[in-house]
Amino acid sequence: MQLLTLTAGLGLLSLVGAMMPNLTPAHTEQLLGKWHIKRWAGDMPIPEWRWKDPLPPFTFERNGLDELEFRMNLTKPIGCIQYKLPLYEGEDPGTFLTWWRHVIYIHFLPGKSFAIAYFRGKMNYQYYQMMMLMGRTLKADPDAPRIFKEFVMSKMPQTGKIIIPPHVEACELVQDS
Repeated sequence: MQLLTLTAGLGLLSLVGAMMPNLTPAHTEQLLGKWHIKRWAGDMPIPEWRWKDPLPPFTFERNGLDELEFRMNLTKPIGCIQYKLPLYEGEDPGTFLTWWRHVIYIHFLPGKSFAIAYFRGKMNYQYYQMMMLMGRTLKADPDAPRIFKEFVMSKMPQTGKIIIPPHVEACELVQDS
């Protein structure tokens, strides 16, 4: 009986996977440009009061070393600062590595106007997951949130709370003369 239950459960899991649309691995050139964080989910210890912080758009650009770089201008009490995170394209399609060897997977949804970025790794001796739905514009799409929800539930079935952050325009960096 337990074997039958296990077999049925595995069959349902494969059916859920079959219902997910094909996600296409991203390559550096396809990611370049401006993106917006449409939704995010994860189990990192982020205080609940920070969940509704407005998020500015970010860009993927090539840095001075011709590597992909995530850039986001953040408003802080001292003014506008730019957060930068270099990413190195991994051996497998759609994988990118940070300088501290964390692997981030980025895959496009059908149409390539939306993508899902996913991280699962160890920080401070504990495993965490973070994922975000990112879009080229703030324009709504009926399929993207549904696909993202299915993705979140496949990774975090019990705790898959999805955050929809408000958006804010990026602050302007002060240029030194």
